[in-house]
Amino acid sequence: MTRRLISLGVCMNRPAAVTLRLSCVLICALVFGCAQTVKISYPSESEIHPEFDRRYTTWEGERVEVNWTPSLRAESSKYLAEYDRVLLANSIQEKGFRHEYKIAGKGTPLVVYAKNPEHTPEERHYPTSGITLGITAVKESRPGQVPLLKLYDSFDPVVVRSAAGSDPIAANYTATLAVLYSHTRKVAGSAFASFMRPDNPRFATGIYLIHPYDPNKIPILFIHGLLGSPISWQNLTNDLCSDPKILEHYQPWFFLYPTGQPVLESAAQLREDLQATQRLFDPSDRAVASHHVVVVAHSMGGLLAHTLVSDSGAALWNVFATKPLNSLKLSADEKDLILKYFFFRHQASIDRVIFLSVPHRGSVLAGGIVGSIGNRIIRHSKSPAHAMKELAAQYPGILDPYFARVNARGGPTSLFSLAPNPLLNGLADLPIKVPFHSIIGHLGPDEGPHSTDGLVEYYSSHLEGAESEKIVPAGHYLMAHPETVAEIKRILEENIARGGRSFKRAATLASRTDSVH
Repeated sequence: MTRRLISLGVCMNRPAAVTLRLSCVLICALVFGCAQTVKISYPSESEIHPEFDRRYTTWEGERVEVNWTPSLRAESSKYLAEYDRVLLANSIQEKGFRHEYKIAGKGTPLVVYAKNPEHTPEERHYPTSGITLGITAVKESRPGQVPLLKLYDSFDPVVVRSAAGSDPIAANYTATLAVLYSHTRKVAGSAFASFMRPDNPRFATGIYLIHPYDPNKIPILFIHGLLGSPISWQNLTNDLCSDPKILEHYQPWFFLYPTGQPVLESAAQLREDLQATQRLFDPSDRAVASHHVVVVAHSMGGLLAHTLVSDSGAALWNVFATKPLNSLKLSADEKDLILKYFFFRHQASIDRVIFLSVPHRGSVLAGGIVGSIGNRIIRHSKSPAHAMKELAAQYPGILDPYFARVNARGGPTSLFSLAPNPLLNGLADLPIKVPFHSIIGHLGPDEGPHSTDGLVEYYSSHLEGAESEKIVPAGHYLMAHPETVAEIKRILEENIARGGRSFKRAATLASRTDSVH
């Protein structure tokens, strides 16, 4: 990319070169907004080698009988039996998280790390960098018998609820997440490459889970924005997954996608991948996770999320094209692609959406200097670009003037999608079928309609009909700001309170685990 930029600069006059340098600075600012991975360190004696897959093992120099409590689901158990490393959680030092969360109590918190074999379809929805379990080992004396070593999943509701009782089970949530994120350097580094080359992402597009699937917990589906990845959410995930009120009822899911491709292409992948993931983990369609999802979406990710909770009808097609779809003679493949991108219905499993700094009506920056340069160096997604070119050739004049210009410049990219345009306005006008909330950043003293978070103006982030709108004194990357975290926690707790009977089912099913006392 550096050589490409230099070669562009050689043939430019001085003002153009200045403009290019300015745009590069702005693009670098966007890249800087992407999170850096967490780093960990620990003394050598923190790594232990218990034999959890045998009936007896040695623990603290004593022979004990291993007992896997029902809090350890089958999805977790196989990694516990074939781990690569077990660490004493409280000995791990991390750098990268803003806060550290652990619960004092009985037992020894452990972090179990296992490589992801990626043999099963389910394993392909876990991080390729490895699977991390938070385990608490509780040794119980038994008169006349060897002590019992009870192993608990620290993220299970039984352990979480014990924190409020008189005999809590110890847990170290931040250490577990720190080990997980310390292995994700390549994922974080892939965000820019996937922006530049969206047809050749380093990691497969899809829904990823960082904890073993729990059918009784509500997924919080995080959707990152431009130049982002699931790593962008690491501090917010740490803050949420360490709150007993949240952790008891929710599990984090993440959608990873190459952010250089057009919004409608990514949105179609999101809708398909969410349904496919729910069917894979719950083929009987009975789990809470198949019927209740809360979406938290940042920036461009919020545009994808809007398509999960609205019905398009022909509204988007009508602002893109000048002829009705049913009046065109298209091949089956061409028509399927158009239907996939432009026509959708809301997904019934989504309960609520939280929008963070979302440019519902576009960002002027994406249509200005950064967009102009960015669209030159992004390699266009082949399918949408080819389809647009074929459509324009077959039906001259069919494209809205804005999209005719996009077609003339090589086809759509994410930056074209983010610039103010008729399609974004059409999407913003689609009624949202579930309760939704907006969290909007502002820089400077002005919180009014002319404020900005540095990248997106208030008028673009604001949507009428929001159940709540929170203005946060922060820039565009406000995910880990204390006021953002507090507002998301409030909304998630309110979501549980309003869920009533349907959410109580999760607590009832979770009570199948053995008592902590």
